[in-house]
Amino acid sequence: MRRLWIAIAIFCAIFIVLQTYRWRIWTFGADTGTFSQIVLDAFGGFRDGPEQGTHFRFHWAPLLAVLYPVVALTRSGLALQFSQFVLIAFTAVPIYALARRYTDERTAVWCGILPLIYPPLVAVAFGEFHEIAFYPLVACALIWALDAERWVLFAVLAIASALVREECCIAFIVVGLGLTLTGTWHMRMKGAGSGLLFFEPRNPRALAAAGMFLFLLNAGALAVYFLVVIPRVGAWQPAHFYDYPFAYGPAAVALALLAHPVLVARVITPAKIGYLLEALTPLAFLPLRSLWSLYALPGLAALLLSSEWGAFRMGSHYAAVWIPWLLLGAVAVIVSLWRRGNARSARRAACAAAALCTLFFLAFNPLHPFHFLRPVYPHDAVMPLLRLVPPTAALITHDEWFAHIAAKYPKATIFPYTPYRYALFADDYPNAYYQTVTRRRLLDLAAHGRARVVRRIGKVALWEVAGP
Repeated sequence: MRRLWIAIAIFCAIFIVLQTYRWRIWTFGADTGTFSQIVLDAFGGFRDGPEQGTHFRFHWAPLLAVLYPVVALTRSGLALQFSQFVLIAFTAVPIYALARRYTDERTAVWCGILPLIYPPLVAVAFGEFHEIAFYPLVACALIWALDAERWVLFAVLAIASALVREECCIAFIVVGLGLTLTGTWHMRMKGAGSGLLFFEPRNPRALAAAGMFLFLLNAGALAVYFLVVIPRVGAWQPAHFYDYPFAYGPAAVALALLAHPVLVARVITPAKIGYLLEALTPLAFLPLRSLWSLYALPGLAALLLSSEWGAFRMGSHYAAVWIPWLLLGAVAVIVSLWRRGNARSARRAACAAAALCTLFFLAFNPLHPFHFLRPVYPHDAVMPLLRLVPPTAALITHDEWFAHIAAKYPKATIFPYTPYRYALFADDYPNAYYQTVTRRRLLDLAAHGRARVVRRIGKVALWEVAGP
């Protein structure tokens, strides 16, 4: 396993450099700042400025509370970015451990390296922090714990699985049912199976019970979220991701497609087919040969039904909800080849996937480095002006600047339709929303005598607003 730890260390070293550089040039967007505020308010309601209240209006994510010490100690969004790539890097460990139960060390290491070079997952590590970064590690570790019959660890991971995000709960409900059915079916068979990776559990009765436990936990969490939490905090905001002329909301869209299949052509566009190809090609289409990949369908369906381009853009964090199951599918195929005595074929399959992953970074890099590793705007004037703003004041600023100050200014935000006392902006900042909405509103306030410039450094100005 020493080689795998070296690979993980190299991965982390690269991302320490990349994330630190992005932090220094201020290219992290509003999400990093938003989650900094959410985590710091984990024991007060998960509130933040941009979402105008609790994050639970958008997502069910109690697991974020475990990151409170990290952000509370550093008061920096960079701590969240580091946490994200570490979570992704350690996904390699359960993948390796699972493969090692069936194959030799060399093949298992190849399997363990796949998560570290799979472009969609690496892009999740590189992007702005989101709670879904927990999901690949939790999912892969949970399957290994089941296969190894580490029941205490499985119970902990099962509880964690119900606290990541609501679409993850749906995926784990399907996984729990699948595991229950697998265990129940194999109770009839005599003798121990060859292992969970081949859907032949060694202890079918225990697997069925564990699957039902996983199902009930996630179904219960989903019920609590939508039947108890959402009615108290307001409408579930991500419903706008499913906005079509014929239906609004995920359930309505799915029902409309079932009732009128001809509408499928209006939902499954060429761009979404390309998204599927970007998911499968780096793994040499190996997942298509494994039943494990079926568990990716709930996550893929949620994205492919979406009307929002950002949801099915490779490089976005949403991909994390289907990634672990395609990785497990690829590993199952590689291990199956090895078990049948085709060690050379197994390694060739792993090498083919690794080669395609490398080529994908060269041709279709979902990290978009030429965009995110280039400064957006000079920020030298920001900190001197910020010293004039009390830490408890309501402040509005640009997305990228907000990412840097959010952990130290809990009332900071990015949208002009919430009450604010101070505004920190650059006149010529290259952002269409700022130029067409925010700046115009601020100038209108100034024209009516309700806003004044406290201090200006070049084209960067700190404004003070009178009244709500």
